[in-house]
Amino acid sequence: MTAPAEALALLGATPLFAGVASADLEPLLADFRLRRFAADSYIFREGDPGDHMHLVTRGEVKISRTTEAGSEVVFAVLGAGDVFGELAVLQENATRSADAQALAETECYVLHRQAVVAFLVAHPAVMWRLVTVLSDYIRRKDEAYSDLAFNDIPGRVARKLLELAAARGGSGAEAQVTVPLSQRTLAGLVGASRENVNRALSRFAALGAIKLERGRVTVLRPEELRRRSL
Repeated sequence: MTAPAEALALLGATPLFAGVASADLEPLLADFRLRRFAADSYIFREGDPGDHMHLVTRGEVKISRTTEAGSEVVFAVLGAGDVFGELAVLQENATRSADAQALAETECYVLHRQAVVAFLVAHPAVMWRLVTVLSDYIRRKDEAYSDLAFNDIPGRVARKLLELAAARGGSGAEAQVTVPLSQRTLAGLVGASRENVNRALSRFAALGAIKLERGRVTVLRPEELRRRSL
């Protein structure tokens, strides 16, 4: 279990609250609520009330949406220290625009909308930082659309594996990082069929760039993936 003080440190490291002293974040402690979710359970579903922000302290969370045709689009896979649901709390009476599902046993600290909004009103500098966070969010969405338009499936798979590995500390040229990830989730992240993603992964494994295990991908030679992602 993550102690409240550790949760404040995690919160202070997020883009939204970066640079805010732990002492300034302490008023939020009274509104922290720890919730636990079993693997494969839903934290919320599309259309649910968007009145809470979540801070992941342990586990993995998939943010996704299912199309009318039944295929899945995955927007993000989040881990400890990541925040989600923050956009909905900024809008009164908002509803969730996607599903949030625990991929493993997960713990989240939950903050109610009223506490978040009151904090932002009392800290204008953080309010301005929110503009930066939203701008970065839009930029990353634009990059994702460009990637779909201009990069082939192996290139998109390579880039996404590098991105997920970097999020787990594997940014060095020789870093070897294991990413807990199903092929279905990866397919949703890159906007491709599971069959085409499987072919790309098998090719990268044959080249020695990755190692495939059930529900896990280990990046062995990131430089090979980096060349393919360009």
